[in-house]
Amino acid sequence: MADVERTPIQLDRPRSVHLVGVGGAGISAIAVILAEMGHRVSGVDVNETSAWPSLLAAGVDPGVSARDDLFDLTAHPGVEVVAHSTAFPPSPEARAAAAAVDVAVTDRAGILSSICAARPSVAVSGTHGKTSTTAMLATLLDGVGADPSYLVGAVPVGLGRAAHWGGASGTFVAEADESDGSFVALGAATAVVTNVEEDHLDHWVTIDAIEAAFDTFLAQAETRIVCIDRPGGDGTADPRVLGLARRHHAVTVGEAPESRYRIHDVTVSRLTTTFGLEVDGREVGPVEIGTPGRHHARNAATTVATAVTLGVDPSDAVAALATYRGVSRRFEVVGEAGGVTVVDDYAHNPGKVGALVASAKEAGWGRVLVIFQPHRYTRTRDQGDDLGRALGLADLVAVTEVYGAGEDAIPGVSGQGLVDVARRAGTAEVSWTPTLDDAVAWALAEARPDDLVLTVGAGDVHTVARRVLAGLSR
Repeated sequence: MADVERTPIQLDRPRSVHLVGVGGAGISAIAVILAEMGHRVSGVDVNETSAWPSLLAAGVDPGVSARDDLFDLTAHPGVEVVAHSTAFPPSPEARAAAAAVDVAVTDRAGILSSICAARPSVAVSGTHGKTSTTAMLATLLDGVGADPSYLVGAVPVGLGRAAHWGGASGTFVAEADESDGSFVALGAATAVVTNVEEDHLDHWVTIDAIEAAFDTFLAQAETRIVCIDRPGGDGTADPRVLGLARRHHAVTVGEAPESRYRIHDVTVSRLTTTFGLEVDGREVGPVEIGTPGRHHARNAATTVATAVTLGVDPSDAVAALATYRGVSRRFEVVGEAGGVTVVDDYAHNPGKVGALVASAKEAGWGRVLVIFQPHRYTRTRDQGDDLGRALGLADLVAVTEVYGAGEDAIPGVSGQGLVDVARRAGTAEVSWTPTLDDAVAWALAEARPDDLVLTVGAGDVHTVARRVLAGLSR
């Protein structure tokens, strides 16, 4: 019986696939792709989510069920494959029941690896930057007429959807999630690594374990592209990542002098980034993208390098990338009122938060005000000092209580601890605003013309951005 995790799933003929956790960003995007491939797709989740309209539009049949009944297939006769999200693993009893009726059970990585096997595939991973880089590559390939298939963790502004199955001649570009180690199962022909840092230590425990996983990820690919810069943007290579790149003979990207695709003369404005790009000593820039940040220069250069390895002319790659305007919840401009710009961003680990705040400071606003909602108690416990130091780069900071994301509270772990670290680590004026209501009131009291207000985090802090904008508009 096909009841073992990541048993290969053949998708070369129409199948009936049922997805558990279909309302989540990752599984819902897979559902859309499977439907566009011609498979019959149903799914279930514990709540109806914002993914429902796109699922229905793609012909997916989503439903809602109690958690204990998620793997009950009686309402879905004829199902051949069940794929589940990390959030909803099957019990031994559910596996046995599926095996008894010859239903294959796999996880998100298992079904995604089967999709990768259907086309020449590029998997983009990294501790941060993978969503933006995947979106950039999909936008670039679409812009040069390559008709790509893609799966992105957010919606690219110019493409209008996070998932698409293109023509038979195109490449499949997939964001590869490193958080639980499943990215090593994808088996893509081309592997892209944006960076390697500490994160998701509840799973990995140590940075050495994270590095080992990326080592495996790169070893499985035929072609490798690696950004070797330190995420802090000091123009030097990260020794750990440089070692990975050299072991696997990867195409290297960055501001560091060891880079084959070398970034130089980065200019960050409020809504764009421009930089020069040399390839083997030959200039192919300037490169311009419609989103601000030195870290986005690294993402964009990595995208160009990947496109060139896929056969795109460098000048065509640079021209197509100029249409890129970002993705939802990645420096997403919510609006402007009273001379104050309000932006929302998904950043939630120290590297992402630090890069975001540094880029915002570089972009020319009068002051940068950050409302930060810590995400997960384990991350706040394990990386609180680094998060506090990253927040200390801003001018004014408000920190809310932790968004648990399903985790139980840990005694002694609170957002208030980040306040103390940020005050000690930087020059920012830092306030404790435990509730989202407190954060809205703080922003409306503090913001003044020419300020940038950033709402930052992977929880529900994005709702604060709209409320602040509405308050400023009154």
